[in-house]
Amino acid sequence: MSAPVDTVTTPPAPPGRALDVAAERDRTPGSFTGHHFNAAGAALLAAGTVEAVIDHLRAESLSGGYEAAKLAVPALDAVYARTAQLLGARPEEVALVESATAGWQRAVSALRLRPGDRVLAARSSYVSSALHLLSAERDHGVRVEVLPNGPDGAVDLEALEAALRAGPAALVTAAHVPTSSGLVEPVAGIGALARAHGVPFLLDATQSLGQLPVDMGAIGCDLLIGTGRKFLRAPRGTGLLAVRRPLLDRLVPEAPDVRGAHWIAERSWELVPDAKRFELWEAAHALRLGLGAALADLSALGVDTVARHLATVAGALRERLAALPGVRVTDPPAAGGAIVTFVVDGMDAADVQRELARRQVHLIAVPASHGRWDMDPRGLAKVVRASVHVYNDGADVHALVEAVREIARPRGGTASRGIAPAEARGTVPATPQVHASSALATHTAPAPRSVHPGARLRDVIVVGLGVHGGAALHRLAARGLDVLGLEQYALGHDLGSSHGATRMIRRAYPHPDWDGLVDLAHQAWAELEQASKTQLVDVTGGLYAAPEDRPDPMRGPGCRQVGAEEAARIFPGLRLPAGFDAVHDPRAGIIDAQETLRVQLALAESSGATIRDGSPVTGWEPDGDVVVVRTADAVLRTRRLLLCTGPWTATQVPSLAPHLTPTRIVNAYFAADPAGPLGRSGLGSFSVDLPQGLLYGFPATDGRGLKAGLDSGPAWDPDAPRPPATGSELALLAEAVAQVLPGAGPVTESLTCLYTMTSDRRFVVGEVPGVPQVLVASACSGHGFKFGPVLGEALADLVCGTARPDLDFLSPARLFPGGVR
Repeated sequence: MSAPVDTVTTPPAPPGRALDVAAERDRTPGSFTGHHFNAAGAALLAAGTVEAVIDHLRAESLSGGYEAAKLAVPALDAVYARTAQLLGARPEEVALVESATAGWQRAVSALRLRPGDRVLAARSSYVSSALHLLSAERDHGVRVEVLPNGPDGAVDLEALEAALRAGPAALVTAAHVPTSSGLVEPVAGIGALARAHGVPFLLDATQSLGQLPVDMGAIGCDLLIGTGRKFLRAPRGTGLLAVRRPLLDRLVPEAPDVRGAHWIAERSWELVPDAKRFELWEAAHALRLGLGAALADLSALGVDTVARHLATVAGALRERLAALPGVRVTDPPAAGGAIVTFVVDGMDAADVQRELARRQVHLIAVPASHGRWDMDPRGLAKVVRASVHVYNDGADVHALVEAVREIARPRGGTASRGIAPAEARGTVPATPQVHASSALATHTAPAPRSVHPGARLRDVIVVGLGVHGGAALHRLAARGLDVLGLEQYALGHDLGSSHGATRMIRRAYPHPDWDGLVDLAHQAWAELEQASKTQLVDVTGGLYAAPEDRPDPMRGPGCRQVGAEEAARIFPGLRLPAGFDAVHDPRAGIIDAQETLRVQLALAESSGATIRDGSPVTGWEPDGDVVVVRTADAVLRTRRLLLCTGPWTATQVPSLAPHLTPTRIVNAYFAADPAGPLGRSGLGSFSVDLPQGLLYGFPATDGRGLKAGLDSGPAWDPDAPRPPATGSELALLAEAVAQVLPGAGPVTESLTCLYTMTSDRRFVVGEVPGVPQVLVASACSGHGFKFGPVLGEALADLVCGTARPDLDFLSPARLFPGGVR
């Protein structure tokens, strides 16, 4: 029987400040999307780092790149100061570069190695560094000598000293921590020997910055390279190069840039006096500010505090993996820090990686081609690499160990879908909780009092599987969350707001608040079509007409105003009343609604979502940090509850009832020749704001005739019987159709649905006021279907803690200016 999460045995942490793992998880949205063990590749970004990048990009969009960079000078200068503080260097000794490899190449090139120069390289050297040295050996006659390792797997310091005594050397280089194991090189010993012999020491700190203390003075290195994307938790595309004086003053870059040199005369130039001589003028300032934010976070936590936590978590992981049958930990004796490598007997490491990813445990397989000097002598073709960070807790360790156990020793039955190991966070009823500041805290609230504590804890439950619930279910499952979708009726039922064959997509809206969401919606439909390999949108163009004196005229990105005469040329089948004009949207079209519902749920299931129809939710209640959800036959637990319940939204959230009015809507098909003016050759999607209401519709394209409807109707109880369209309802609709579509024939069929109207005709999307772990999405007022896929992505963002200020104008909070009553 596997060990429960909270009983993981770890060595006692050394004295010092404890790390609040729960707080780190809370500010790391990605920690909610699975079990992430790839900090040595690219760590999860903190929300503040993301915001720093986005804020500068917004500034560039508003004022221009040059102007935004000028305003950001103090913040950019602070990045150099923070980097220097981290490294025990001076700000003028620091260059910001695009990657560790870019820093390596510029530094080594500036050494101007000559034929016969000896470079003493540790076996820990990374592939890009080794390839650069081997290229210099082949092309320029440099002599690369690979240093032997001692019995502990680290550089043999005696062999290094012998090599230094054997003759002059131009460079000593080592990786503090290699890419291929948890080895920690004795860098201070290497630095002391290099300094004693007057040889520059280049330290590759790519895998150590952010997980181990790195002080250039204490280590004795003259040059250092690093990257932002690994343990520093900065964006990709950021790196650093530090060169200590007096070596800095002697290094001349082979290809100086206007950033690092001044062109002072026709044939002469001079280098800037500091390490910026290695920089390029063109830089991603937003990413550099993200690096600065990440460095500030690390400084606030304290490198020593982080190092203790990572060593404790990785040590526990290494110990538990080593105890699994069929698993071999491949780290050498000199291993420590945050990286653990292993192999599973009889399996390729890449296959192990894929199997773990299926279980929502994310790490990486490292091939020997990324570290030949290290892996070949150890007979390793490929290893699985797990690397922990501040957001990893006991549940993560348990998830990885149990997933590897399952892979290494397959048993009967099938593995559960979704984030199976994440369920362990709520399945240990008898074990006391670990304090949140513990190195292996589980980041979970005590089990709700109202349900059995062994009940499965889902990441998200989505209630209502119409277009918006289905879209959210798909996007949440695609992010690796353990998500359950509940539908009260049969899938595809006709009692709500998402049924029927077609819906409209357009960019024309009366207010610019919608413009950004409209553009994202078009992108999201294209992505959904690509993912499903199904055409869902038929572009017909659209005309949207209203009286010329309407106070809030339609407009929108890519749309233009046209008069009645031009409108008649665009859509000969549509006749506008006197005094009307229109907005033409050439990208408007028709959505295949039925197919959309089908493919969203199919994609959700294929991504691991669980779907249950015929499961009405009878109630829900917050309980600590989780939500208890009650159905007719089960009591469920979830970290987040997402209510996409259409006309039943007021039932699920009674505080919204005064603001939501379910409304009965009638649509009908009218006889029309698809080859005539009411077919797609003479008509596209349209709406006309008439006294009877807003008439909308589509050309005769599917053999059923012209489709039209009015967006006005009586308030309706969604649980009341809904009879077919009455004669008076159809007569009103036919009157409106005859007014602007003179070629339409009689009604051939009709259908009814429910709109949920708000007073401002805007959606209600966001947190339920007063209950942050519950979200509501009522894309109501008759124009929400077109936003299905993009709202699904937005809801996934909100569930995962990513701010969406573009949705603020739809927030439920706007309905309660004086607070919830």
